[in-house]
Amino acid sequence: MKLKSIPRRLGYILGAQWTRDLSWTLFTILLSRQDPFLLGQIMLALGYGYLVKTAADVGLNEFLLSSFARRDARPTVLLGEVLWLKCALLVIALGVTWCIVASKANYSPELRLIVLCIAAGFGIDGISDTFFALCQARGRQDVEMRIRIPAAVLGIGFGIVSFLLGAPPLVVALYKVVESSLCFCFGVRAIGRNPFARFGWGQFLDLAQRMRSGLIFTGMAACSMFYNKLNLFFLKDYGGEDAVAAYGVAWEMVEGLSMMISSALLGKVIFPMLSKLWKDNRDAFRALAGQTARSLWAAALPMIYVLCVENDRIFPLIYGEHLKTAVTAQRLLTPCLATAFLHNLAAYAMIGMRRHTLLLFFYLSGLAVNIFCCYWLIPQMPLEGAALALTITKVWVAILTVSFFQATARPMTAAQWALMLATIAVSVGLWYGCGLVLPREIAEIAGLLPLLALLWRWRPPSAFERSGSAEAA
Repeated sequence: MKLKSIPRRLGYILGAQWTRDLSWTLFTILLSRQDPFLLGQIMLALGYGYLVKTAADVGLNEFLLSSFARRDARPTVLLGEVLWLKCALLVIALGVTWCIVASKANYSPELRLIVLCIAAGFGIDGISDTFFALCQARGRQDVEMRIRIPAAVLGIGFGIVSFLLGAPPLVVALYKVVESSLCFCFGVRAIGRNPFARFGWGQFLDLAQRMRSGLIFTGMAACSMFYNKLNLFFLKDYGGEDAVAAYGVAWEMVEGLSMMISSALLGKVIFPMLSKLWKDNRDAFRALAGQTARSLWAAALPMIYVLCVENDRIFPLIYGEHLKTAVTAQRLLTPCLATAFLHNLAAYAMIGMRRHTLLLFFYLSGLAVNIFCCYWLIPQMPLEGAALALTITKVWVAILTVSFFQATARPMTAAQWALMLATIAVSVGLWYGCGLVLPREIAEIAGLLPLLALLWRWRPPSAFERSGSAEAA
């Protein structure tokens, strides 16, 4: 396993991720400027969609990655078993979703159908992720890229064209079904055989037996998705569709930046490698985890800084003046960039270290914190409360996971922590001090320079190519 292969694999994933994110950003900008009410409906439906996808996945993707990486089973047989299970769970999840939205008196009939449509699309997306787990475990991220890019362009393109042509909202909401169905069809074609062909109850029971440990993954995925989306449902009740739209675009910018690196690098490249290295080579595990942690910190800090000092200009420029209420919410959400990077690394490392049960308890505590914050904060200040509820939850969970990861694997030395904290202090000091006597732009550039210097010092290419830099401060 060569560290030099990571940039190549990451490039494939980022190519697909960025294409999808760019298409989705154009879609949300169009909706925010032309029809914020429809954007709020879609954002609310996305919350239900993520929950349906989680129910269909039931933590199976992490189980598949671990199994494929360790070559514990014949991949095509395991694929078929998991696909049948996911399809059955999707039908159940959609039925439950419809019962929930049908019971909501403040949901219009149109909104209920939009929720069900987008939720179905996310469920199909969860099924198609089964194919990509095999690609990631085998290092074939190029295959995933060739599937995801056309599916995203055609699916979201369908939504954009439908909206511009004045189609009803329900037709616009079909974009997710189109995108996910294309992903699924392309995935079946890439395998070259029908994964549903061979199925028996004996195989299904065998999968259930091996999936007993996967119940922990299920609990973690459910907790994570609930504390990420629960605030949306509270916000709909106390703030309405317009508040959901404002929160949605604020979170989209933060999530888009974090997902570009966090999900692509950690979930689809680093995690399969960590699962193998913890078992085979602990020193290599520590070296990979350490370099990844330093690089993620160095990448997150400039993003957080720029969003905090410039989002009152960036946000209205992109989404329009009528959503300026989301500026404060976005500032409150910016710490989630750092937590997404570092918590996800620590969580994947804990999974690779077989510390699933402890990680589940960390997630359960995060869910409890989130429920308390939603009940306490959102009724008082709907938009800002929704942002604070999520940020407080993510910071809490990150403190738990990163602390355990640091104590167990020691990915960063005390000198490296000191260097990072000193850089942050210098950056804040330069920004504040220069801002007292110099124009705003000069002060912001001065504060950014130390963070860029740290990013250059801890840049991934030098660490991946030079073995002697693994422990560099």
